[in-house]
Amino acid sequence: MRQFDNGGPRAQGPAVVWTGLDHGPALVVVDPVDAAKHAEVPATWRPLAERFQIAWCRVPAGGGSLRDVEDVLETLAQDQTRADMVASGMVCKGAIALAALFDATVRSVLLVDPGPVDPGDRLGAAAEVRTRVVARSVGGDRDRVEPPIPLGHPDVVDGVITALEEADWQTMT
Repeated sequence: MRQFDNGGPRAQGPAVVWTGLDHGPALVVVDPVDAAKHAEVPATWRPLAERFQIAWCRVPAGGGSLRDVEDVLETLAQDQTRADMVASGMVCKGAIALAALFDATVRSVLLVDPGPVDPGDRLGAAAEVRTRVVARSVGGDRDRVEPPIPLGHPDVVDGVITALEEADWQTMT
């Protein structure tokens, strides 16, 4: 399993958690609200870990640096591994911009509660970055928390699985 520097402000928990396959397609998750100090991805992501290598990148909720995400994408690029990214809330624009820099590696950016989106803006994306909103907070008892909906929520996992299956089907036809 890959390891990244665990020092700095999150020394009690890794900035990046790798799980799933050792090789093969990757999912890079950019989690801006994950303050938990853990070394595992949410249990709801287990079905995805059976099919992908997953790099779960915790970034400060205040919109901190995406340097750890960039390190992950550089590693995947060196390995010539294709990846899809999942980003949430306030880091969606930054994730899309980073994906544009790694367009040979990143196939798509799947968005969770990206906030209001102007269709002409494409969240600042370069034209070649494929984006898709896969989950939004709907409010009420089902969400139980304010947006963005947590990335471990079953609706997020279902949206990611559906988007990946549809993208795989489209590339095969």
